[in-house]
Amino acid sequence: MKVRDLPPGQLLSVGPETSVAEVARRMRTGDLDCVAVMSEDRLVGIITERDLVRAIADGLDPQQARSDLVMTADPATVDADEEVAMVAVKMMRLGVRHLPVVNKSGKAIGLVSARNLVAVLEQGSDG
Repeated sequence: MKVRDLPPGQLLSVGPETSVAEVARRMRTGDLDCVAVMSEDRLVGIITERDLVRAIADGLDPQQARSDLVMTADPATVDADEEVAMVAVKMMRLGVRHLPVVNKSGKAIGLVSARNLVAVLEQGSDG
């Protein structure tokens, strides 16, 4: 099974200048645990729940701090042609739970999460 065969993961994007508080609000509203940080249609980073916790624990003011200060810059990505099994291995090797899906030009078009992969594995074990 390839990444393109997975249910599409919603990927919300914000700009690097967006405040951490606004990122958290958008994540809560969308019930998301990850957002893409985009600059001129290019993926420059991602912000996960872990990044938000780290920022607060480090004492950053979420109203003033910009997303580019707390994002994971230049995140690992996958493309739609990759095998799901290899994506799972990549996540485990990197110790991450989210990987943006990018097209050939590098634009983020979706998100694969560990939750997506577990759901696929559960469906596969029912048969």
